[in-house]
Amino acid sequence: MFMKIYKKYLLADLIKINLLLLFIFSSFYFLVDFFDKLGEFLSFKKPFYLFLDYIFWKSLTNLYEFFPFVCGLSGIILFLWLTRTGELLGFLSLGFSKKELISLTGKGICVFALLLGLAISILFPKAAFLSLYTWDYRIAEKREQYLVFNEQIFIRGPDFYLIAKPLEPKGEYLQDILLVFINKEELKKIIWAKEGFYKSEKWFLKEVITQEENKNFSPEFFKNLEANLSIKPETLVMVEKPLKFLSLKELFERYKFLKMVKRPYKEEVAEIFLKVIYPFLPLFLGFFPTMIFIKNYTPSQVIIPFFKGLIWYFILLTFCLFLQTLLRKGIFVAGILLSFLIFISFLSCFFKKIW
Repeated sequence: MFMKIYKKYLLADLIKINLLLLFIFSSFYFLVDFFDKLGEFLSFKKPFYLFLDYIFWKSLTNLYEFFPFVCGLSGIILFLWLTRTGELLGFLSLGFSKKELISLTGKGICVFALLLGLAISILFPKAAFLSLYTWDYRIAEKREQYLVFNEQIFIRGPDFYLIAKPLEPKGEYLQDILLVFINKEELKKIIWAKEGFYKSEKWFLKEVITQEENKNFSPEFFKNLEANLSIKPETLVMVEKPLKFLSLKELFERYKFLKMVKRPYKEEVAEIFLKVIYPFLPLFLGFFPTMIFIKNYTPSQVIIPFFKGLIWYFILLTFCLFLQTLLRKGIFVAGILLSFLIFISFLSCFFKKIW
């Protein structure tokens, strides 16, 4: 019973440290965004509530970006604080082993990161989209169509999927067109075209290949093809979300479609993987630096063990970001390695007998 009370006390302090760090980093990013955008906002002469709306959604977007790193840092900050107050020495004097303290802190980081990380992950796609939409459309009054100009777009309609690259801002001239018609998720027709333009409510396609279900998907080739398609240019006039801003559901739908039409889907798989491991990153970043700090701690040696832990934290952080970059470039070995390291952290945290 006595031990349980002190464990609750330690975990309560861990939560306080996490919340304090999140508040500090959120405030810093808030101030940076506020003063960075304020001058430009004032030039648009818009109601100030729009600026606050933008800052709110941008702050949530920023929270998603730095949450794993801040949460991972909380372990060594917690024990640094406990050494300053003498409580760490008190825990050890009461019979807590260093292993027990390290394991308990790791479990606390893991649970906190899972609960809050999942909530942030759910909010992030909406927050990221609304921050872009609020600034570019409601404040700067850029026409929404300009956000997709000269970028590959991916659109799902009621009975079709479209991948294309707009060559002008109104969506009336497209390049590298892939259009797939479906019925109850069953493939019915595929149209490939090098380019196409919209005129007089019709699409005029060049260098076209069509495949239809009723013709056993045998390819038919056309130099030019005039088509009455259900897709209108205004359908393309939308705020296109970057891949990173998509939800897991949206990413999975895009992955299924790209796989179905045999188009590259490495980026989608990488983003799905990164979103799945997102809540586990704090444990990977925080467990081993905390272990190094506590293992080397003595009442007369605090600063050096702390800096050792901090150095290892930044080494792991750099390595983690490097692996994420490789993964986004389609090098899936990086994802396997990152998964393995997270798994080792998890085992070490929950099964302290192995170390």
